[in-house]
Amino acid sequence: MHGLEKTFQPNPLQALYVTSFPITRYRRPILAALALKTLGINIKILDGWGVVYHYRPFSTLSRISKYLPKSLEWITKDVCYEKALSLAISKLNPILLINLNLLGAITVRKLFSRIPLILDIQDFNIQLDGTIPLYDLQILRYSHPELVIFASKTILNLVEKRYPKLLKRTAHIPFGIDLSTFDKFYSSANPNAFRLQFQISDEYVLTFTGAAYFSGSAEGQGVELMLKAIKTVRKEISNIKIVIQAANPASEVFHWIVKLLKNLGLEDCTILLPLTHPYHQLRMNMLKASDVLLLPVGNVPTTYYAENIKLYEYMACAKPIAMVATPARLSVLNDRSAFIAHKRSPEEFASRIIESLVNRDEAVKKAAEARKLVEKKYDWRILVPLYAKAVGKVIGISPDPNFDEGND
Repeated sequence: MHGLEKTFQPNPLQALYVTSFPITRYRRPILAALALKTLGINIKILDGWGVVYHYRPFSTLSRISKYLPKSLEWITKDVCYEKALSLAISKLNPILLINLNLLGAITVRKLFSRIPLILDIQDFNIQLDGTIPLYDLQILRYSHPELVIFASKTILNLVEKRYPKLLKRTAHIPFGIDLSTFDKFYSSANPNAFRLQFQISDEYVLTFTGAAYFSGSAEGQGVELMLKAIKTVRKEISNIKIVIQAANPASEVFHWIVKLLKNLGLEDCTILLPLTHPYHQLRMNMLKASDVLLLPVGNVPTTYYAENIKLYEYMACAKPIAMVATPARLSVLNDRSAFIAHKRSPEEFASRIIESLVNRDEAVKKAAEARKLVEKKYDWRILVPLYAKAVGKVIGISPDPNFDEGND
């Protein structure tokens, strides 16, 4: 992607980016690599959990921790992560450190106390009252980051309002989307092939894609809310097909979704797909075959403040979006670019979905507006220079004004 492999060539100016998320699905480190390249800095991206699995004692302890009480399980896994990370990076010599979210931040700061540290915040735990748990606050305090980049403007505003003296310097750089790469795969997608593969004739296709997960007993994506809404939709519009790409068949959450579909009587009109690479042909065909893209929300407080990577993918598809409002989403989309349920209720979400199916002219206009918006504000070609400028201020390097990452 964009000649990213070149960033791993030897260079005395090298940054270390540590992430606890799979790079192929959570592509923030790739955005960072492109940005640092404009500063003349190569980047080493390290998969933190991959490091844990490399060290057998830590991987074993992490695996068996699931049998411990939840709070102890989380602490045990964090300790395994930090200790394994310490072993993996102790001999490196970076000029800059970037850590995705908070996990691992203490370790990289301890090992490289004199090297600038940037925290690239996708999200962190937020409590019902909008405060940050003490554990996360302590990490922010003791890691002393030179810069904290927030993907969500809502989380940035929350932190600066409630903890005005906590951070030295902040910046807001949305997730956005690598539009040229997305378009390359999306333009060749075949919606008819998808309909033929799953024997869909004239039904409306309602699609949700995104990894479903549990946080305690709560499901974070809002799959249950969405399916209850669709049950209502089906009473008025019977010729619908639901496509859900949210979990792999062996997972606990997949079996939970299957049970939920059965209880709601939606088994006969639902297609369940496994998670794939973001640009997998099946996924691209699915998105292009969709009549409406669905964006519900769970009842995990953090999800109300965090952005969704798939939000920008939905916008790039130029397909109608029906979504449940959150502060983060409303900072990106409005009623001119999406069908928005402003209350977290199946009934209101259902009414927005129905509206998107019935008012097709309006749906086309909203979809086109969302696409224009992502082109204008959230394409990586716009965000890469912003990210580079924010980092450059920390290390005293200005981006190369003649650099064009699209020409690699």
